[in-house]
Amino acid sequence: MKKRIVALAIGVSVLLGTLSGCGSAEADKNVSEVTASTGASTENLNKEGFPIVNEEITLRVFGQQGPAQQPWDTMSMWKKYQEMTNIKLDFTDVLSAEGYDEKKSLMWASDDYDDVFVRAFLTNTEIVKYGTMGILIPLEDMLDEYAPNISKHIQENPAILSRITAPDGHIYALPALIDLTAARDEKFWLNKAWLDEVGLDVPKSLDDLEAVLKAFKGTDFNGNGIDDEIPMSASDADTLIRRFAGVWGHQWQFDTWLEVKDDKVVSYLTDDSFKEELMWLHDMYAEGLIDEEVFTQEYAKYLSKASGNLLGLFFNQADDAFDSTDYIGISPFTGAADKQYVQSAPIARDNGVFAISSDCKYPEAALRFIDYFYGDEGSIMMRYGVEGENMYFDEDGMPRYNDGILDSPNGSGTEIGKFTIWPGGGAPQLVNEVNCEAIASKNTLEAQVALDPYVPENIYSAPLFTEEVNDRVTVLWSDIESYVKTTTALFIRGEESFDSWDTYVQTLKDIGIDEWVSIYQEAYDNIK
Repeated sequence: MKKRIVALAIGVSVLLGTLSGCGSAEADKNVSEVTASTGASTENLNKEGFPIVNEEITLRVFGQQGPAQQPWDTMSMWKKYQEMTNIKLDFTDVLSAEGYDEKKSLMWASDDYDDVFVRAFLTNTEIVKYGTMGILIPLEDMLDEYAPNISKHIQENPAILSRITAPDGHIYALPALIDLTAARDEKFWLNKAWLDEVGLDVPKSLDDLEAVLKAFKGTDFNGNGIDDEIPMSASDADTLIRRFAGVWGHQWQFDTWLEVKDDKVVSYLTDDSFKEELMWLHDMYAEGLIDEEVFTQEYAKYLSKASGNLLGLFFNQADDAFDSTDYIGISPFTGAADKQYVQSAPIARDNGVFAISSDCKYPEAALRFIDYFYGDEGSIMMRYGVEGENMYFDEDGMPRYNDGILDSPNGSGTEIGKFTIWPGGGAPQLVNEVNCEAIASKNTLEAQVALDPYVPENIYSAPLFTEEVNDRVTVLWSDIESYVKTTTALFIRGEESFDSWDTYVQTLKDIGIDEWVSIYQEAYDNIK
């Protein structure tokens, strides 16, 4: 085994220092051969501006046409962008969602690969496997020169690397970037109309919250004579526990119950503070302040309660499924820890939205082509389509959809899917406060303001593992997750005494929680 170090530089400064990983000699050989071939055709390429190439080239695209999307060759966004870039796109292998995974498997088994993978839903396992085999080319050495937008985001948010760095230190695929925190956090929605009726202030501390929830309980706000108001609810027990884990000072790193303290990865599932949180939730549940269906309800049932104005405090990312007129967004509660956090999702999402195959003759042009969508202008085109045809800019210079799109009787996603590929997720895109009109209402953005001070500075994504390590993580987590879900529910409902906490901790150790944490520690060490 040998170390491979990759430096990403911006101008005369180093972008992120180094990325290091460990790969087999054969994997390094495959990558070296691919890397050596990527600089062969740049004479026709313009490094800045449009067109990207002087003489027209064609890129063959492999991807998935979403159920809500029209054929890609009919989309105004693609038509306009091909004109701008002088790059023609062959969409022959953009396949329907039905049977897509099977067709993708057949593609991998062939010896003929399309030039680029766009919205191809490449899995982490596929990225690592086919990257180390040399079928997907490493991108990191080209990012500075041919992908300045992506490089800028990585420099500003180095935790993005945790999502895209393979175990051998290479970057084989790119993610979607969700810079908009309102699209990554579940808001703390508080029923302000109820609060005003009981004559209390917005709760700041846990003690305040308890007083508010007790005031909500038993009050017939809707006047129907039925005790159907619920002081506090969540879509499921995990969500409830996660929201208050942040109140108890814990973060959500690597998309799981982990956090990083002084470069050490730890899990708080066995921490005494986690026990204290569960004890508090048990007390709230015992007093009837938590929705008793939180352990069993379907998401649709939960949303029906929210839309029926039956909830006092609940958690949801946006207000698209309920009328938020009577609700405000509030901050995590003080009183349990020195510092509170929002257990936010990472910026880098949907990894594998773009990759380049070793059969591509124009990798630099291909990378420049996709990088546009990670910048201000390109992200608007990806989200809104073409000015005049699908959108316009208002008097403040903000992009707006044409009439009939957001209010379409067929649904906005179906309408937008006629001219761009982002509905359904998995697209190479940047989502920010400028281009979020379709997914974040004014009230959602305002509710997020209360959470922004509590978003961790760095949020690490679930890392890429080798197939062998991924299999082990899957086995370990399956057992850990099952035991934690079952036992925490018993604790909260009072069906398990907290006197058995030491048994709970020891059982997790016996299952393998320490090994599970150590795997993430190694992954973190490779990208820090």
